[in-house]
Amino acid sequence: EINKMAKTSISISKRDKAIIQKSKLPSSFVALAIGGEWDYRTYIKWDEVINLLISGDQNLKVALVGSNNALRVSEELLEKISSKNLFNCVNQFSFMQTAEIIKNSKILICCDGGLMHAANSVNTPILALFARLTPDMQLTDSISSFSLYDKNDVNKIRVKSILQSYSDLSNLVDNH
Repeated sequence: EINKMAKTSISISKRDKAIIQKSKLPSSFVALAIGGEWDYRTYIKWDEVINLLISGDQNLKVALVGSNNALRVSEELLEKISSKNLFNCVNQFSFMQTAEIIKNSKILICCDGGLMHAANSVNTPILALFARLTPDMQLTDSISSFSLYDKNDVNKIRVKSILQSYSDLSNLVDNH
């Protein structure tokens, strides 16, 4: 019973909301959490994912979010991918401000981590990649998510699987 109802929540201040409202984010975008603390929970093929997402929708806007452990990856992605599609928010905002960015996004694509939980707290649908810890261990039934899992390492999850799950989740979000 509890698993069906349990959900995290956070309260984002008016000040943090105002800071994000003044940022230059597009009105419609997907958030992508990059970086990570553990290699087995840090996806390294985001460039492939983003390029294929954009090839399917030239107008897709992607906001990169993450902390200082994502700085190098964000710089690499910005060098490889058109800046008309990417918005770099990595290590530029507080956790609560980043949660507000995620709240304003259509979907958060991420690995299991703090920003995934932030998305759950602000009711943003997630496409989450898991390794070692299963989605059932980290999420309750009340969470709006599509999850992909590998028993050892998120990097064994195929880009094609991420794209299919994104498409399925995007269609579900668009029809609600």
